[in-house]
Amino acid sequence: MEKVNERYIFGKENDDVYVIADGKRYLLTCHPYEPCLYITDENGQKTTVHNAFDPTVVLECFRKEQTVTSISGIEYDAKDFCEMVEYAAGMGNIGIEIAEEVFRNRPKKKEKANKAVWESDCADDVFYSLIKGYPDCVIDYCIVENEHLSNDYNSHWLALAIASGKLFADDDGEAVWNCNIGKARGEKIDVCDLFSSIEKGRLNYRKAFFYPPYECSYSEKDFDLINAALFPNGTKGLEVYDWTTDWSDYFDEGHEWWGTLCYTVYDNTLDRFCVILASATD
Repeated sequence: MEKVNERYIFGKENDDVYVIADGKRYLLTCHPYEPCLYITDENGQKTTVHNAFDPTVVLECFRKEQTVTSISGIEYDAKDFCEMVEYAAGMGNIGIEIAEEVFRNRPKKKEKANKAVWESDCADDVFYSLIKGYPDCVIDYCIVENEHLSNDYNSHWLALAIASGKLFADDDGEAVWNCNIGKARGEKIDVCDLFSSIEKGRLNYRKAFFYPPYECSYSEKDFDLINAALFPNGTKGLEVYDWTTDWSDYFDEGHEWWGTLCYTVYDNTLDRFCVILASATD
C-alpha cells in the first residue's frame, strides 16, 4: 500500500494494482498487446482508457520517485495519476485525452517536448547528420527517447505512435498521412532478422536500402555506416518488433507493388528506440 495523500492510496496486493479514492477502490489492469488501461470499480463496471498506461510500470516508477508521461505529453506524478483514474472511472470506452480533461482547470505541470525529432536540435547528432548525406534513401528513421521506463510491447507501440506523429506531419504540424495507430500489431523478431540478407520477392530492411523503386548506388559500406551511427554500441542490446502496415495511408503506395516495412528497435545500451519505416512507388 502506497499512501499518496489524504484522499488517495495507490498500491498493489498480490498481483492486483489498485487505486483507492476517498474509500472507493478501483482495480487497474491493462491490455497485454495494446496500451489500454482498464479501471474496474467495486460494482464491476469497467472503463477502458485507450493510449494510456501499464499500471504496474507506473506504480514502480512512482515508488522510485520518478514521473511518467502520457502520449499527449502530460507528465504525471502519483497524485495526478490517481486523479485521472478517479475522474475516468465509469466513463466506459474513452481515449486518454478525455481522461485528461480532469486537468483542464489547472495549469499542466509540464509538457515535455516531443523527442522524436527528424531535424535534430543537436548539431553534433551523429546519425541525423549522417543520414542527410543520403538523399536517395527511401527509408524514414526516427529516434525516440525512452521516457516510459520500460521496453515492453506497449513501449514499442508508444515509440511508433510518437514517431508517426512526427514523420506523418509537415513542418507546420499538419498531418500529411492519416493513421489509426490502434490497428498496428507488432511481433517480436530476432535482431538477426532485421539485418538479414536480401530475399527475393520480399522487402526487408536491407533490400529497402539497396533497391528503392529507382536506381541507387549505395554500397554495403554505406549501410554499415548508417547502422553504426544508429546503433553505436552494436546489436547485442537490441530488441526488435516487426509491425503490420495496414494502419496508415503512408503505406498505401508501397502496398501497390514495391513493399512496406515498419520496425521499432529498442537499444538497451542507450535506452532509446529507433523507428524504421519505408513505403514507396515509382
